[in-house]
Amino acid sequence: MFKCPNCGGELEYLPGTEIIKCAYCDSKFTPEELGIRREVVADEHKPEPAYEEPVREEFDATAYICPQCGGEILSTQEAAVTFCSYCGSQVTLQSRLVKLKKPDYIIPFKIPEDECKKAYIRRLRGAIFAPSSMKKDTQIKKFRGIYMPYWVYDVKSGSSLSIKSHTDRRSGNYIIHDNYRTTMDLEGSVNGIAFDASSVFSDELSGAIAPYDISEAREFTPAYISSFYADQGDVDAGVYIEDANFAAGEAIAKSVVDSNMRNVGMTESDVISAFTSTKIDEKIGYYPVWFLAARNKKQDRVSYAVINGQTGKLAVDLPVDFLKYIIGALIIAVPIFVVLTMFVTMTPKILAIIVVLLSLLALLVANTMLNTVYRRKGMLDDIGLASKDSKKTAEIKKYRDKARAAARAASKKGTSAGAFIATTVFTFFIMMSVGVTVVGSFLGGFVLWGVITIVRLIFQIASQSSRNINVKVAAPFKDKIGTMWKCCVGMVLCGAVFILNPIEDFLYYGAAIVAIILAAWTVFDIIKAHNQLTTRTLPQFGKRGGDENAY
Repeated sequence: MFKCPNCGGELEYLPGTEIIKCAYCDSKFTPEELGIRREVVADEHKPEPAYEEPVREEFDATAYICPQCGGEILSTQEAAVTFCSYCGSQVTLQSRLVKLKKPDYIIPFKIPEDECKKAYIRRLRGAIFAPSSMKKDTQIKKFRGIYMPYWVYDVKSGSSLSIKSHTDRRSGNYIIHDNYRTTMDLEGSVNGIAFDASSVFSDELSGAIAPYDISEAREFTPAYISSFYADQGDVDAGVYIEDANFAAGEAIAKSVVDSNMRNVGMTESDVISAFTSTKIDEKIGYYPVWFLAARNKKQDRVSYAVINGQTGKLAVDLPVDFLKYIIGALIIAVPIFVVLTMFVTMTPKILAIIVVLLSLLALLVANTMLNTVYRRKGMLDDIGLASKDSKKTAEIKKYRDKARAAARAASKKGTSAGAFIATTVFTFFIMMSVGVTVVGSFLGGFVLWGVITIVRLIFQIASQSSRNINVKVAAPFKDKIGTMWKCCVGMVLCGAVFILNPIEDFLYYGAAIVAIILAAWTVFDIIKAHNQLTTRTLPQFGKRGGDENAY
């Protein structure tokens, strides 16, 4: 264990300073100085070996294990740990001494703890529907600095690519197809592609606080962990090889595909599909993460807040408090209703149409949320966690291959901006006709068109692909029918009243009220689904043991 060379006191690394300070005598050292001093002292007390021992890059640490979830963190300190960073349990963790293989390098903490807490408080200040327990000082004090292990890949390429492409152009009454073949030699490498090596750390959260600046990496010495902790890691390097290769292909495609290539119909997806790596080197690095776990009121689920310890980038699981949401919804609904009555004459037909549109929006959001919940339950969005199950890993690979194939097909069709504009213009004229014939005014039709366009735009933005192709798989119908029937019944009821076109207004009002109640019920299901996504079941990692070759 690392102690102050002058007084034997506890040492503390000061983020952003490259200085390690003694808490008792105020002596200051650099991590490199401590590493050299420790090696000299160890050599002085080590007897001469009878034979040449093989070099083993190891360091001593204390492994703290949670008796409830089996989560494990490492430290070079000898203090008792009174809560678990992964399940939020208020327990004294069990400890044992271990020898661990050194990582290849480490990125030191740069963001101090007080800045980390301020960033978290600022984020929660705007989260008006978040549970009050997440904002308590006693909870915020549980932030813990943990070095998370990351597999870092350097992907090299020295191959020749041959890519076919085509363009279509019109000449008079003819459409001419021009076919091309482009060949290129790729020589180079993409370095520093990182994926977290711990199944404890959600791929979603680790991706949300990326990237790290690998240029600030340092040679590892245990002195950097002074006053911090580390995760041992348990994900094999081979799990992310395909993702690293894909990320390298994306980076290379962005650098080589120019306007001339696009003019002959070539896309970045073509380069990514044809790209092959000649060599992939993997290393392990310790990356700094400020980590916080918070249990819900029932103590059966946990939400996480993580902050990039180098850049300060923040990601927080933010569940919704039902009571706060109801109060907030009522407060917001009143001014919206007043504004609508000022600009639109709220006839029974207009009310029914607005309710149908709101029901449709709730239906679409519910469908998206339920699909995401299904993926989360099946670990389809966390390949690191799913890597413990070979069948689950194969399932994820199958879905990812389909997603990438769909992305390549979409890129061949070009951008969807033109289609979006064309359908928006078409919808405008349709809604104007509806406004005149059904609602009785152009203004009513314009309002309907605005609502439809906004909903389409939200889903257009939400469907944009990210750097990593996410698994796109829908939940089975039986898992969604329990929620989605409500909005469907409400819309059918309003539609039936429109078709019957009764003289009595109370039928329109009655259908609208029933549809509103069913839509509100659906909204509560959406909040429930949201809370499932922003809280996680209490982890059960099991004791991973002390394999000195594991990370």
